[in-house]
Amino acid sequence: MVNGGRAVFFAAFLAVTGTSGLPAGRIENFEMPAPSLHQAQRDCRVYLPPSYELQAAAGRRYPVIVFLHGWPGSEGNWPGQGRVGETLDRLIRARAIPEVIGLFPDGTGSGHLGRSIWLDAANGGSQLETYLAHDLPLWADRTFRTIPEARMRAVIGLSDGGTGAFNVALRHPSVYGAAGSHSGVFRLAPDWSSGPLFSDGAAGDRERAAHSPLLYVASIADSARRMTLYFDCGREDEELRGNVEMDSLLTALRVPHEFHEFHGSHEWGYWRAHIEESLRAVTRGMRDEVRERQ
Repeated sequence: MVNGGRAVFFAAFLAVTGTSGLPAGRIENFEMPAPSLHQAQRDCRVYLPPSYELQAAAGRRYPVIVFLHGWPGSEGNWPGQGRVGETLDRLIRARAIPEVIGLFPDGTGSGHLGRSIWLDAANGGSQLETYLAHDLPLWADRTFRTIPEARMRAVIGLSDGGTGAFNVALRHPSVYGAAGSHSGVFRLAPDWSSGPLFSDGAAGDRERAAHSPLLYVASIADSARRMTLYFDCGREDEELRGNVEMDSLLTALRVPHEFHEFHGSHEWGYWRAHIEESLRAVTRGMRDEVRERQ
C-alpha cells in the first residue's frame, strides 16, 4: 500500500500479467485534504501503474493524468462505466503510452444536483478550479512518485469534465501541459443547473465568458500554442456545433491541436470507445522524456 493519505484498498489487480511481463495496474480509493473546498477529506481514486510497486522501479517517477467526470457524476465513473483502468493497462502493455499515475477526483459542487463544471463558484460554495490547480497536484506530488512538472501532467474530461479540462489547463498552464476533452462545452450559457455557480446579471455573463474557451482562447493564444490540446465529439451529439467552432477558431489562431468527429452521441459507449485517442494524444510529448528518465 502506498504511504500517505488514508488509503483503502479499492480493487486488486485489474488483469493478469500481460505480455510485457508487468502485472496490471490497480486502482485504490484515497481520502485527501481539500482546503480549497473547506474539507478535511475528499474522495479521490488513484490508478497506480504496473511497475509502481516493483522493487526494480523503486526510484522511478511517473507522469500524471487527471480524469474529470461529467454531471451528474462521481469519481467512480471513469474507472467504472469508462473502464479506464483496463484501457490504461492495455495501452501501457502495448507501449502506446508511458506508464502514468491516474487521478480520479470527486467534482461535486454547489450547483443543482452537485454540478460544478469544475470551476470556482462565484458564491464561494465550491472552488473546484482552485482544487484542481492547487490541492490535487500538491497532494499527488507529496503522496506519490510523480514528475512534478506541467509538461508531465495532463487532464482529460467528458461533458462538463471536458469543459473543465480545457479551462483548468488553458487558465493554469504552469500546472497542466496537456488537455483532452470528449463532448465538452466551449461556450457556457445560463441554465437552471449552473445558476448557483454564477452571479446574477452582467457579472454572471462575465464569469461564464471567463470560463468559455471559445470566448477567451484568442487572448491567450501564445500560451495555448505551447500546450497539447485534443478534443472530439460525436456526430449525433448536440455539442458538436460548438466543438467544430472551437476547431475552426484554434486553426485560425494557429494553435496546434487535434480534433475528431466520430459516430456516436453523448453517452458512455462513445466515451469508452474514444478515451484511447485522448490518452495517446496527451501523452505524446511525455514519452521520450519518460524513456530518458528510465
